[in-house]
Amino acid sequence: MENEKRTVDTYEVKHAICMGDKEILFTEDEENSDRPYMVCNCNWDNPLSIEQYFEAVVSADYLEMMTEFTARVTAQIEAVKAERAGIDVPLGPFTLEHCVPDDRGESIENKVAVIRAERLRPECRTAAKQLVLVTGGFGSQAKARGRAVYVFYLYSGKESRWNREDILGVIKPECMPDWAKERLQQILVERQTKQKKQEQVR
Repeated sequence: MENEKRTVDTYEVKHAICMGDKEILFTEDEENSDRPYMVCNCNWDNPLSIEQYFEAVVSADYLEMMTEFTARVTAQIEAVKAERAGIDVPLGPFTLEHCVPDDRGESIENKVAVIRAERLRPECRTAAKQLVLVTGGFGSQAKARGRAVYVFYLYSGKESRWNREDILGVIKPECMPDWAKERLQQILVERQTKQKKQEQVR
């Protein structure tokens, strides 16, 4: 399986670089003489984390497509730099000393957990990308056979899915920064308000 080729339709992926919220792909279809090269973007921004390809361009000109590929990668690097510049909390990552180590015998639902830094891409290994509120998933339960853990990022408020093995542990109360405490309260209030509205509709 290690040598299995990755393809997008009939195009084989030759180069792939993940940066920020996208992966940039350079692909080739050797049997397509008219348009053998394709550059496209890929992300996994959906509940099932399925690969989604978009903004594809094709050409017979290798240098044109390589220029397109490198330009997209450069644009993503600049976007990550801009995002980091806008983060107003300490970036230093959380480690095991900041956590109660994950215990599969305990539920982590409705607790603030820490994503393992090594499971994040290098440019995302910051506290803002690690702290999450666990909202559900079979993997969040005690002694669960499932793996899925659904979360809210405390800093961005975005929803995502991880596996239980990606969780380093539950953040120790004394290690939880003030910005995270404030954001947690905001998220809890927003969830309660949303739940009340749903109950009123019923």
